[in-house]
Amino acid sequence: MANDWLPLGLGADDIERLAGDGRLEHVVRRHVVPLDGAAPVVVVGGYFRIFRSAAFVRDVTLGLAARGDVLAPGAAFGDRSAETGAEALSEGSVLFLPAEAWQRRALAEPDLHLKMAASTGRRLVRLQQRLEKLSRAGVESRVAASLVELADDFGTPAAGGVRLDLPLSQEDLARLAGTTRETCSSTVASFARRGLVQGGRLRGMVVADRAALLQLAEGGF
Repeated sequence: MANDWLPLGLGADDIERLAGDGRLEHVVRRHVVPLDGAAPVVVVGGYFRIFRSAAFVRDVTLGLAARGDVLAPGAAFGDRSAETGAEALSEGSVLFLPAEAWQRRALAEPDLHLKMAASTGRRLVRLQQRLEKLSRAGVESRVAASLVELADDFGTPAAGGVRLDLPLSQEDLARLAGTTRETCSSTVASFARRGLVQGGRLRGMVVADRAALLQLAEGGF
């Protein structure tokens, strides 16, 4: 179900090549990994919510990351007044790459450097699209867009559509869509009544009509 916005993640061989240069850290659910260094962080296992926060403003979810995704440091967002981090939505692990190791790899293995740069660049483009949607689209459109994104990035084919088997709560989906848990729950329930999804919880939910959800998502502009 890949689409134009599918993140370009690193494979197992790529991660193994980088493992000797960095520091592997295992984390528990809800642990926050700061992204304020000068080099990328690679997700080795688990699922993470990438967010940005500023004073007096509730943090904004920028997207989700899974194994192989390369997370850009906070400086990449161009605003040092805001904090950027990755919150673990499950047990997981990340690989911290020192700046000097990152630079050495970039010179010695340009293919790996280009793959990491492509992953980071794709994530930044998606970030711009998400922030635009959060500022202009309605709630139904944002929830629909989030479900399409999850289905395309992490879904697996199943009878009747695409199954989501993610360790995410309704609150996690709400934060991804930029709304409250109550509003998100009622919106998902409405989708279920209309046959767009099957099930009300993300773990085991089936996206039954991706085309209709995508139409709702694009109709919000």
